[in-house]
Amino acid sequence: MDSARLQKIERLRAAGKIPYAASFKRTHPMEEGRTAKDGAAMSVAGRIVLLRDMGKLTFITLQDHTGRLQIAFKSDEMGKEAYDEMLSVLDLGDIIGVGGERFTTQKGEPTVMAKEWTMLTKALRQPPEKWHGIADQETAWRQRYLDLTSNRETFERFAFRSEFIRKMREFYWSKGFTEVETPVLVNAASGALATPFKTHHEAYDLDVFLRIAPETFLKECLVGGFDRVFEVARVFRNEGVDPSHLQDFTMVEHYASYWDYRDNMTFTEEMLSTLLKDLLGTTKVKIPVRTDARPGGPDRDGKLVEVDFKAPWPRLTLREAILKASGIDIELCDSAAALRQAMKEQNIDLDVAVDQLGRGNLIDQLYKKVSRPSIVQPTFLVEHPIDLSPLARRNDQNQTIVDRFQLVVGGWEIVNAYSELVDPIDQAQRFEDQAKANAKGDSDAHRKDDEYITALEYGAPPCSGWGMGVDRIVALLTQQANLRDVVLFPLMKPLKADSDQRSASSSNEKANRQPLAANRTSGGLESRGTHLLQHAEYGHLLEGAHGLIAAHAEQTKAHLLATGAAMEALAKKFGGDPQTWKVAGMLHDLDWDHLDKDFEKHCGQPLEEMLKTIKAPQELLGDIRAHYASKYGAEYPLDTMLRKSLYCADELTGFIIAVTLVRPSKKLADVEVSSVKKKLKDKGFAAQVDREQIKKCEKLLGIPLEEFIGVVLEAMKPIAGEMGL
Repeated sequence: MDSARLQKIERLRAAGKIPYAASFKRTHPMEEGRTAKDGAAMSVAGRIVLLRDMGKLTFITLQDHTGRLQIAFKSDEMGKEAYDEMLSVLDLGDIIGVGGERFTTQKGEPTVMAKEWTMLTKALRQPPEKWHGIADQETAWRQRYLDLTSNRETFERFAFRSEFIRKMREFYWSKGFTEVETPVLVNAASGALATPFKTHHEAYDLDVFLRIAPETFLKECLVGGFDRVFEVARVFRNEGVDPSHLQDFTMVEHYASYWDYRDNMTFTEEMLSTLLKDLLGTTKVKIPVRTDARPGGPDRDGKLVEVDFKAPWPRLTLREAILKASGIDIELCDSAAALRQAMKEQNIDLDVAVDQLGRGNLIDQLYKKVSRPSIVQPTFLVEHPIDLSPLARRNDQNQTIVDRFQLVVGGWEIVNAYSELVDPIDQAQRFEDQAKANAKGDSDAHRKDDEYITALEYGAPPCSGWGMGVDRIVALLTQQANLRDVVLFPLMKPLKADSDQRSASSSNEKANRQPLAANRTSGGLESRGTHLLQHAEYGHLLEGAHGLIAAHAEQTKAHLLATGAAMEALAKKFGGDPQTWKVAGMLHDLDWDHLDKDFEKHCGQPLEEMLKTIKAPQELLGDIRAHYASKYGAEYPLDTMLRKSLYCADELTGFIIAVTLVRPSKKLADVEVSSVKKKLKDKGFAAQVDREQIKKCEKLLGIPLEEFIGVVLEAMKPIAGEMGL
């Protein structure tokens, strides 16, 4: 939390105002306010994303779910005292309500002239700088609320996802389907070839699974008399994570009595072409695919290729797909051993251990490796081997294959469907075969589901089932190469600092609250034993920091911007406040241009006077002085992760700039970690740089030198233009 903002809350309360309102009577969302006529009275509410103080006139831009609208506050209109009070408590990120009259400025901007305003929510943290968006992908996943607020494209992407699901439901209802809900906790994880998550039901004292598919329960609905059913289901598969796979994801499954898989092909073509026309106005869309030797691999490069969902779509057998891509004819490999031998002869290595896999899963992994990545246009894959599809109906003409199809687009499987197996005797035998494979170590093999067999024994109608990954189809349609970009809050590993702090004992917490002198060591150089991240937060000074650099740091501007970017990246790595760390990095050598080589004055009185102009707290001065350890180490020890990071990063950012300037291109984009390491070994290059101070990253920060260089270098590259590199 920002101490300056906390003080503003106290100021509001002291004036009898509520910083967190219960409600607000809004008459116009922002978009309606923009399109209203001049002179219209309105009450609007939203988050402050821009604030321009022009003396007696202040323009504020508010944002809500519909867009943005400018608000004008005039001293003459409000009264000087009320106007000054308003400016003294408002910050970027605050949510306010405004009542006033709509007008259009001379520049043609729709605006509300404020007659009154109300604080609805006082934000305690500085929003992303200049509200220009979250550029760091991991931050966007971890703090999606910031991504949604600052990146309009992100907000619209998730609005599209919601609209897609709504339109899909409406299409189902128009075709006579009934939406149902089935259990997430199950006794048998069936319905797909996948490893389940296991949990424990305390009340029943029973180990249960999280479902890997809703399939068997949906088919039991047909046994009970429903004609056509569907479910938008959250499912869980305890498998690997890559851009096209998540362990918990959303899928829609449906089952239709008296259909076969060919009817479902027709349904699929009609559904998706209809949805695209409704949502996008066309069946042609551009999707991201990979363009190197392994198209569609896990690290897709995002090149856009146009695909057309207009029916009909081509059909391709699984045998043809594998034979064309690898030269292996799966019909000639009637066992897992034979298939492994064929792959060995073709020098094909799968990305999984193959020794324990049955023939069906081997075929599946082989297809995913050599065939699926190259399928770009919407294509139906058909004629799957029976041991790959334990729940599908055998083909009447060829008993070794099943009546099944998959829809593949852009190297991703979007839909899986088949004519359902309703013969309880055949189904029981296939479950038995799969259970044996599981017992031999194939964790993805299907498990027995005796309750489902019992249901089939009462008689199920001929039917066809169908499943589609909602995340995948939305990712393709919104041109996202990673499923996490279409999941609002994807599961992430905890940040290391967060984990350390959560697992720390109460004694460690008490140690962090002790006076600083208690933690001091000789020279202030201590190992990464403490978990204190920073003494205070002062990220609200970021705008002021930019102003100070513009006024005082012509020669050192590049170094200060580089160190600010590096510190921001290190804060994200260790769990500190990114804006606070960035400010410290940007201002740590602010006085350098004024020293005239009198380095004894560095971080002294001149710097202190500069910082006073932005009302910087003493903690910022202390954090800056700590990096000058040889002079200030005793008074300002390296007792926080911020100070340790600044101490190490200061020398490294300057060194990387020096490495850049000796390259022929003089471009930071051309600098690699290896070249920085090589120059570090050259003692004659940039001899004034303290290499030992850089290398202390391993002791102070607990990260290898190569990783430290990589973090700092990658942080600097996005701002190379601002640095002139």
